Amino acid sequence: MKKCIMCGLQKSGADANFICPDCSQFAPFLQQVYREVDEKLSSPDAVVDPTSDHILQLVADSTFLTVANPQLTIYYKMCELIIQKAYKREYQISEEQLNKAIKTIRSWSAVFKLFQELDLIQVTIEDHQRIITLTDKIERMVKPFQSESLSDQIIKRHAHIYAGYVLLNILNKVAEMRVDEPDDGRLPYGQKPRTLWSCLMFVWGSAYSGKQTFSEEDLRRFLSKRRIPSTTYSEAIKALQSMSGKTVQTLIKDISIDGDQITFAISDYAFREILNLRDRARERQR
Repeated sequence: MKKCIMCGLQKSGADANFICPDCSQFAPFLQQVYREVDEKLSSPDAVVDPTSDHILQLVADSTFLTVANPQLTIYYKMCELIIQKAYKREYQISEEQLNKAIKTIRSWSAVFKLFQELDLIQVTIEDHQRIITLTDKIERMVKPFQSESLSDQIIKRHAHIYAGYVLLNILNKVAEMRVDEPDDGRLPYGQKPRTLWSCLMFVWGSAYSGKQTFSEEDLRRFLSKRRIPSTTYSEAIKALQSMSGKTVQTLIKDISIDGDQITFAISDYAFREILNLRDRARERQR
């Protein structure tokens, strides 16, 4: 059995590993989203406000698996910490402070490398420990809101924006993989976030194809084909269920239940933004 190098879908009779049709279609779209978000957040004139910029709202909502997923939570926790510090105008964090704030058994080196690559932090060594300095890219984001009272909801929302940005960078590296060069050595900890890749491929792909609703069973089958463990896709479904008016996430606008069948409705803004992204890509191809 050979498998898709991006999502893990297996195929019998294949001579070598391959890229499945779903990933072949999704990878360019993912790269387009990443390019547009990177341009926005890298601009000196950037105003980072997901309530007025729907592509940033989409990216913030793409992190719905991060908090509960052990493989991804470190990125969200890191973003949450640096946003909290930036709101307090504290632009340096010692490694000792970092270790107290975020409990993890992982080395920080891979995270530091990724965040430096995105120009979110700089790392120096002082008194035999690493010092993390936040960059202008972070300061630009919080500046318009520093006159407001510190809101937990605002902090969480902005942390989701930057966590989504970080995760998009990782997924973009997956999208760049080739069958003849499948090495994922550039990925942090050498791990592909297959569950997040597959979930976004399904949910964004539904909107991309013009469908604003999807069923739990359709998502379950899609993930099961990619050998995502049942406990993992159960957590993904719970995360989607928790969105409907209960969290800062806004990807899902409604959930309906008919017997054992659960149907999710994608938010109007996300549906329109994905179709707009699709149309912009088609315009550029003409």
